[in-house]
Amino acid sequence: MLVRLFHVSAASLFWYTAWYDQSFINVPFPNEKYAQYALKGRVTFLTFWCLILQTLYFTVSVLNDYIGTNVDHPKRSSILRFIKDKLFILAFPVALYVTSFFWGIYAIDRELIFPDWIANIIPSWVNHTMHSLVLLFIVLELVITYRRYPSRSVGYSIVVCFNFMYTFWFHCVYYQTGVWVYPIYGVLNWPARVGLQLVSTTLALGFYVLGEKLNEFMWTKVDKQKVKSK
Repeated sequence: MLVRLFHVSAASLFWYTAWYDQSFINVPFPNEKYAQYALKGRVTFLTFWCLILQTLYFTVSVLNDYIGTNVDHPKRSSILRFIKDKLFILAFPVALYVTSFFWGIYAIDRELIFPDWIANIIPSWVNHTMHSLVLLFIVLELVITYRRYPSRSVGYSIVVCFNFMYTFWFHCVYYQTGVWVYPIYGVLNWPARVGLQLVSTTLALGFYVLGEKLNEFMWTKVDKQKVKSK
């Protein structure tokens, strides 16, 4: 019952945050062409990709709670359980990436990531939902629900594909608008941009491995008990 309540609460908060953002928050962009993109141009930002990913994950979790299965080792896994487990292995590193980078840059120089003019537009609770609660909730999910991670090669492939899709997307935005989504790319040359992207991908893969290891630490006993019961 508590797991269901948690999933419903998390999904509801993320859905409400996305709705509130689209209904009441208007952030001016450096280029008017950004207005052509969906969801008020939010689709250009990784933060919003992360919010949508977490919303999707917890929505699938709610559906799985009621018409799927949360059994540790089900004899027949439902399609919802399969989707839920695969979404998690991406939702965790993306949430950790977004949260660590936002607050890391915030600690160094707030003006680079969340200047006063943006803080006056975006309510504090929306900011914390997008940059703090996404990580808190997915960590709680790791602790209270079981999942089996795929092979390392499969997990890496999923993370790299996601990273490539977003990288390709924000470069398309640059070529269409002439303005980088992230200003730091504007002051770097192409070798430095490639280097930054390689570092970014390496960190994302590291965050994936961290999630895998934490999951193994939390649920090793369950797996061992399953092996002994066979």
